[in-house]
Amino acid sequence: MNKYLKYLLVFYFISACSYQPIFSGKEVDFGIKNLKFNKNNSTDVKINRILNNYKDLKNKKKIIDLAITSKINKITTAKNKNGDPKSYRIELIVKIIVKKNNEIINNSEFNKSYDYNNIANKFDLKNFENSILEGFTEKIAEEIVIHLLSI
Repeated sequence: MNKYLKYLLVFYFISACSYQPIFSGKEVDFGIKNLKFNKNNSTDVKINRILNNYKDLKNKKKIIDLAITSKINKITTAKNKNGDPKSYRIELIVKIIVKKNNEIINNSEFNKSYDYNNIANKFDLKNFENSILEGFTEKIAEEIVIHLLSI
């Protein structure tokens, strides 16, 4: 009986906390009219997919154009005695230019980096790097939306 009471109390507290996702309850006051990328890599595709949700221009106070450039750097941070890479740093740099009525109103840069050790299996290493970049891309896209909300 005591076990069921604990589950009931936990369920009650979880359901009473009124959890909502970050952007679901917010009404955004901007719409993205044009979204331009300088390249068409996987990072740009993912950012485009996330920002496409903000292309609805109905009843928006601010209608903006957005130009995005992204760059991925993989740097060897340490080498072993033989000169083989021992550890790396991967960086994702995303620069945005926000325009309203063909006038630049904001330039911003978003950076994420991660240090990691080399893996002997290059296939696993590439998969690991891709998963890091995918996480970076999602976080930077969220930061871009938050930044656009604050302009």
